[in-house]
Amino acid sequence: MEKSLQDTIANLLKSIDGYSSAELGKAISRLQKAQTKAHKREKEEEERNRILEQEKKEQALQAAKNAHIDQVTAMELPLDWSNVFENDSRTDGIHTDSIPDGLILSLSNLGYVDIEYISAVTGADMKTVICTLKGSIYQDPESWNECFYKGWQTADEYLSGNLKIKLRSAQKANEKYNGYFEENIRAIKNVLPPAVRCDDIYVAPGSPWIPADIIDSFIEHLFGDPLRTLPYTVYDEKRLRESYKTIHDEYTGSWEIPEKSRYMNGVTSFNYGTIKLNALYILERTLNMKSVTVTVITDCPSNKSGKKRVVDREETINAVEQQQKMIKEFQRWIWSDPARKKRLYDIFDEKYACVKRRNFDGSFLTFPGMDKSVRLYPYQKNAVARIIFSPNTLLAHDVGSGKTYIMIAAGQELRRMGLSKKNMYVVPNNIVGQWRDIFLKMYPNANILCIEPKNFTPSKRERVLTDIAGNDYDGIIITYSCFESIPVSKKEAIAELEKKKNELKSIMREKSRNTSRIRKKVENLDKAINELYIALNDMYDTVFFDDLGITRLFVDEAHNFKNVPLDTQIDKVLGLNKTGSKKCRDMMDKVHIVQKNNDGKGVVMATGTPITNSVSDAFVFQQYLQSGELGMLDLQTFDAWVGMFAERKTDFEIDVDTETYRLATRLSKFHNLPELTSLIASFADFHKVYITAEIPQTDGYRDALICKTPEFSDYLKLISARAEDVRRGVVPRDEDNMLKITTDGRKAALDMRLVNNFLPFTYESKVARCAENVFGIYHKTEAGKSAQLIFCDSSTPHNHAFNIYDEIKRLLMAMGIPESKIAYIHDAQTDAQRNTLFTAVRNGDIRILIGSTFKLGLGVNIQDRLIALHHIDIPWRPADMIQREGRILRQGNLNSKVYIYRYITEGSFDAYSWQLLETKQRFITSLLSGTLTDRDSTDIDGTVLDYAEVKALAVGNSLIKQRVEATNNLSRCILLQKKRIEQCEEMKNELSEIPSKRRTLLRAISNCILDAKQYKADVASQPPLSDSKAKAEYANRRKAFREYLDENLRSYILMPYEKELTVYHGFKIILPANMSEIHPYVWLKKNGSYRVELGDTEIGNLVRIDNTLSTLDELCEKLNKQLEALDDKEKELKNSLANPEDYTEMIEEYKEEVRMLDEKLGVDKK
Repeated sequence: MEKSLQDTIANLLKSIDGYSSAELGKAISRLQKAQTKAHKREKEEEERNRILEQEKKEQALQAAKNAHIDQVTAMELPLDWSNVFENDSRTDGIHTDSIPDGLILSLSNLGYVDIEYISAVTGADMKTVICTLKGSIYQDPESWNECFYKGWQTADEYLSGNLKIKLRSAQKANEKYNGYFEENIRAIKNVLPPAVRCDDIYVAPGSPWIPADIIDSFIEHLFGDPLRTLPYTVYDEKRLRESYKTIHDEYTGSWEIPEKSRYMNGVTSFNYGTIKLNALYILERTLNMKSVTVTVITDCPSNKSGKKRVVDREETINAVEQQQKMIKEFQRWIWSDPARKKRLYDIFDEKYACVKRRNFDGSFLTFPGMDKSVRLYPYQKNAVARIIFSPNTLLAHDVGSGKTYIMIAAGQELRRMGLSKKNMYVVPNNIVGQWRDIFLKMYPNANILCIEPKNFTPSKRERVLTDIAGNDYDGIIITYSCFESIPVSKKEAIAELEKKKNELKSIMREKSRNTSRIRKKVENLDKAINELYIALNDMYDTVFFDDLGITRLFVDEAHNFKNVPLDTQIDKVLGLNKTGSKKCRDMMDKVHIVQKNNDGKGVVMATGTPITNSVSDAFVFQQYLQSGELGMLDLQTFDAWVGMFAERKTDFEIDVDTETYRLATRLSKFHNLPELTSLIASFADFHKVYITAEIPQTDGYRDALICKTPEFSDYLKLISARAEDVRRGVVPRDEDNMLKITTDGRKAALDMRLVNNFLPFTYESKVARCAENVFGIYHKTEAGKSAQLIFCDSSTPHNHAFNIYDEIKRLLMAMGIPESKIAYIHDAQTDAQRNTLFTAVRNGDIRILIGSTFKLGLGVNIQDRLIALHHIDIPWRPADMIQREGRILRQGNLNSKVYIYRYITEGSFDAYSWQLLETKQRFITSLLSGTLTDRDSTDIDGTVLDYAEVKALAVGNSLIKQRVEATNNLSRCILLQKKRIEQCEEMKNELSEIPSKRRTLLRAISNCILDAKQYKADVASQPPLSDSKAKAEYANRRKAFREYLDENLRSYILMPYEKELTVYHGFKIILPANMSEIHPYVWLKKNGSYRVELGDTEIGNLVRIDNTLSTLDELCEKLNKQLEALDDKEKELKNSLANPEDYTEMIEEYKEEVRMLDEKLGVDKK
């Protein structure tokens, strides 16, 4: 306290008794004033000290900025930071002398690199910490905030993800801060993925990373300059070219080609279009991933109108062929120009080809609070680390590998580290009890809430939700059905829709035209928002999902939520459900709410079968878990994703239940797979069960080969004949087709009695061999009461008809196995019955359980005593095989070794089908694990064999398939040769027209030159406007001329003949016949003719005429360019005709191949 203030107080205390009240008041006032001044001086002193401290910090920062050595040794800081954080409460009772161990403690206790924390637990100053950890940690320029101890990340985190973006960020920061981030740049460059070759990049019209101007260039490549077909006149070239530009809306993923009829010649209909479909229309639909279809109206007495529109098959096939031709030309042309090639490669490389996957090591995790009896395996610890350090995670671990343990451990660690306050686990209804038991087994002291339908009835729902919102649970376990019944706030939905609407409006403001589609979307959003506001009033007192405060959402068996709605223009794609299901839409909404409230983080989804029907399943999980990154890569729409990774194939098919053709499109092939794999690997944690030591071991498949019977051999001949009839079209496709043939072939291979129930039982059958194996294992394992599963999808139990289930049971009972030991999964209709059945299997009371993949292969945990599994038929999809085998290859099985049998009928579709299944599964494994190197692959959804496959399998000779393929190649080459001949004839015709076109152009150029000279001479001959009187007379003459021109224009609209109006600068002004009021124009004629587009104003029209005449020299230049283009075209045609693409040699080669194969097969050529 200052001396003056102390003196004032002392004098006041000494003299209080001698002062009057008034004098005492004055003294107190003086004291208060002195106190105020003292406080003011103290604050000023504090501010000076704060400024001085800030200056010291800035000097320290500047010292680091100005240093020209690496980022760590640059920190010659004037401040001593060694003891600044010694009182950090986070480090109470924690100490280590090792700085690397301090890093592990930071990661284990905080979940991130904290230099202050490491300094506190080790006692080392922060500069020493950073220097010691050099190479193990890197400072992120995007998050350091110019503070030397902030923004540090582990090397595996910093040197992963999109490295080109990080490299650009480091280079920019390095330049700004005088070499401070040089080490970052070197490290990133050392781990950049190898460059991909341009030839290996799949690109097609509609690929989202192709700029719209490239499409414009391609159109001009195919059809030439659209302006060259206009009349020989002066026009607003800039305006016209602007109106022709292709429009790509990145937000909706849509493409639009304006003025599709701009080319007024036969090129667009002959080379790449059809008589009924313009080539630019086909290209626009191709850009938008749409099929091309030609329809015709036919008579239909059953319709009210008497007519109906049907697909014109021949015209549509022709249009599809032209579409494919255009795509192939685009793929050839796109890389042909070096400048364009470099530009596109740079775009692709920066966006997609520079993503590096991150490897996670969870070995440092110690899991405080976990029961000592629980031990997580290394792959499980690594998965927990991924969940902790990743925004969102897909646990793509095989069935039975312990995903439940991973999610519970990860949730508890996130809470302990303070990274998540409230965790919710969404699980199937039938395993909620298992989840509760495992949770308490792992963490006996955990405070958990388990929500089941019985305690979440409508009358109890509000109380439970209020309980969730207000209490601090370690984990909230909730069933699917209960989770779905929690409403989402309309306010949240309104906010999301308002955001989308504002984004669309922003796009509309940026675009000057062609916004009708976006405007329609905005109108639909407005309608939806209004409906939500109405609904909002009815739910004012409801507890919503948004109110619960969920910071981490874990979803078990997440493949049940793949049927999300897809906002797509793609049409007629088989298996594509645009509307999705209600429960999946609900899940998507809630996932986005959690992510929105947690900076894009907070969701973990677990499934052993993320990809089941198609590779496109991956897009669904990317929407759930990677939506932000998809937006950055312009892949946020399904159309854009397909344009990047998929290839569509369109063909005519006939459904089994219909008599009419339908145009069907499949996503038949997938491309750019390493880039897709990198994206998936950035959020997916993959683990294959066969590399897990804690599950039962198996020595591979035990294949039981069934010899084919004479009856089966005869049936194969019938199958072959049916396939031939289908190929030749001699049988109506509603009666027989390849789907029916494939299905019947599989049935026959399973048991001939499924296709001919008059045949007797034979021991040379799958059911007999399966029964023998089951019976043998049954007796060998009787002491341990081991159980067996038999899977069969093709012939489930019926009351009276022959079926595999009853036949196997009959054989087993005949061998002496009691009926009480055998059960069908189909007999358990309710949850209670299923639980009773499963308990009996786990206890060994039921020792043989027969079922289908759907009923027995999904979510069934009965592994305790399982010793053998029998595939009596072949599952349709790899995911089905995984789910089947996941019942026995699972943690918790008491048997250390188990057996898996496959039953294969010789000469049937079985072996080939198993081979296809295994190939598809290897592809899925590579895709999910991030190890896929192939750039292209066919899709995994094919279940119907084609003609060549059926013939080869039926005959039992692989040469059949080779002959079919050779025959197809021969037919294709003959067709291409025919088309090439037609094309050559067309080129000859076009070449013959060039001299006439050249003469026309030369005449136009000559006339234009002469007219330009005469116009200039006429203008020069006009008297000069030397005084105001002359200028006024000139202005009056122009005004009178303008009025005269305008009057005649208005009166001459739609007249059936042309009229010479007047002469202007020596040029006749001609009003054309049948002139439209919307697009008025005149001709200027002298030696040549020049069209002048007119507008709405008198003054403007005269100016347009003047501009046309004054720019005749420019027109001469344009005509000369057209002449040069014509010369180039002539050279190109002559070169093409001189070097035709001849298929003769290939035709002869394929003919010889077919002949040789016929000899080997003994084909009769009569």
